[in-house]
Amino acid sequence: MDITTVDPMEVIVNDTGALVYVIDLKTHEILYANKRCKEEFGEVTGKICYKVFQHEQSKPCPFCPQYQNNKNPMTHPLGTIFEWENQNTLNQRYYTFVDRIIKWKNGQKAKVQIGIDITNQKKLEAEISHLRDYDSLTKLPNRLLFKELLHNMIQKLDSNFSHGALFFIDLDNFKIINDTKGHNVGDLVLIEVAKRIQNSLKDIEIFARLGGDEFVIALQRNQSDKNILLHDLSLKANKILELLQLPCTIKNFNFTLTASIGIVTFENAIHSVDELMKFADSTMYTAKENGGNNYCFFDPKLQRIIETKALLTERLRQAIASDKMYLHYQPQICLEDTERIIGVEALIRWHDADNGIVSPGSFIPIAEESGLIVPLGEYILREAMKQLKLWEKDTIKKEWRISINVSYKQFETDNFIELLESLIYTFQIDPSLLRLELTESLLIKNTDAALNKIKIIKKLGLTLSIDDFGTGYSSLSYLKQLPIDELKIDQSFIRDLVTDPNDYIIVETILSIGQKFNFEVIAEGVETQKQYELLSSMGCKNFQGYYFSKPMEESKLTTHFKLIH
Repeated sequence: MDITTVDPMEVIVNDTGALVYVIDLKTHEILYANKRCKEEFGEVTGKICYKVFQHEQSKPCPFCPQYQNNKNPMTHPLGTIFEWENQNTLNQRYYTFVDRIIKWKNGQKAKVQIGIDITNQKKLEAEISHLRDYDSLTKLPNRLLFKELLHNMIQKLDSNFSHGALFFIDLDNFKIINDTKGHNVGDLVLIEVAKRIQNSLKDIEIFARLGGDEFVIALQRNQSDKNILLHDLSLKANKILELLQLPCTIKNFNFTLTASIGIVTFENAIHSVDELMKFADSTMYTAKENGGNNYCFFDPKLQRIIETKALLTERLRQAIASDKMYLHYQPQICLEDTERIIGVEALIRWHDADNGIVSPGSFIPIAEESGLIVPLGEYILREAMKQLKLWEKDTIKKEWRISINVSYKQFETDNFIELLESLIYTFQIDPSLLRLELTESLLIKNTDAALNKIKIIKKLGLTLSIDDFGTGYSSLSYLKQLPIDELKIDQSFIRDLVTDPNDYIIVETILSIGQKFNFEVIAEGVETQKQYELLSSMGCKNFQGYYFSKPMEESKLTTHFKLIH
């Protein structure tokens, strides 16, 4: 073929790989189609475009008259460009089109339509979408997709007839399987769990894996009677628990699986998806705390308690970090010839900007539970040593000691001894004036380790007290091993001392133990004169309690000292 007779534009249009055709905008007749068009759809020239291609479009062609709301293409000026996509039903492939209005032969208005095959791209997008929305291990919807599906369910609920429910399922002790048998076995267990639960579902129920060993189910029931609904949901939960407990063998390992389930019901969109999932999650933990292998229904009152605790925990964390805590001191009195202050107990206090003074009975348990007791304990130690240093120049207080409660979690930290050494060095205090109060339970849990640590503390020069003595494990064997300086009689024995003979015997015994072992003994919680007089007659020399003084700011201690003298 003579190359001079070949139209280069024709070569480009035919070999570009795209569908290229020209359509009469008035008659919708195909005026021209390139070779790629004919390969896909045969000879189409002279035929009506939308009849030939049989398209079902996600974004309708801007020109086809068979689609409503499409403007008359003849009204668009020359040069107008449109972009759209469709899936052709004839060959089941996806195309993206760019249309441009042009002037064709004899001045007729036409459009050039260029289509690029994006089938592979669409397939890849679908795969990416699946990876985004589905769990790769169990093939269940993941957290992202589940939240979307749950949102749609909530929006469709008819509050007059329908209720929704959310099940939050967490396997009991699943970590042990991963730790002892390996994650490969653990993954197979999760797949088996997913299959078992999936077999118990109805078509309308949504099942997903959030991650780890956490699964969720969302379901809808056309039931207006709440009691019947709860009964139905209980049957559902029991069925799941029973399925999980069926014999399970994975790679020759036999497992007995159990789970804890939290259930929350809803009938409208008053709560968001995140709130419902939070409610179900916290309820699941309630089921787990009750021993596992059971289910619990969401209790709004319990949730308010949980939310209040979480808020208080965060505010406490901020208060510790920003030095918003402070110390009060309660005098400890020694009765010899006269009453005199021998020391004080440092007690942590918190004045919250929003809630005012927060009771230690409220925030100390939260600090223990959250682990904040460790930084809080460090703060108390630091402030107490700082105060001891300031008292060195005070003629009245320079010989007072400060007693500090030490929590089990703080005592057990690896750097507790280093912290004491560092603070003593920083403030250059007389360590004998700092007394650490330890609980019996702390000493009993690991006597050997506690003994080693206490010996080091004694070498640093600090003194030690057993706090709440008599309320622990009633084992006295540690008294002969540990270098203890003081026993502190718990206030629970002082409260009814005057009227309860048993409390009298207990206090008398503790005083006798102190005398035999050469320990100091101090009675805390002394609130009345009768208690004080009875304790004195029994031989008690040291006292602490409201009868003498409430905890107070350091600046008021001198005034109080003058008052009792």
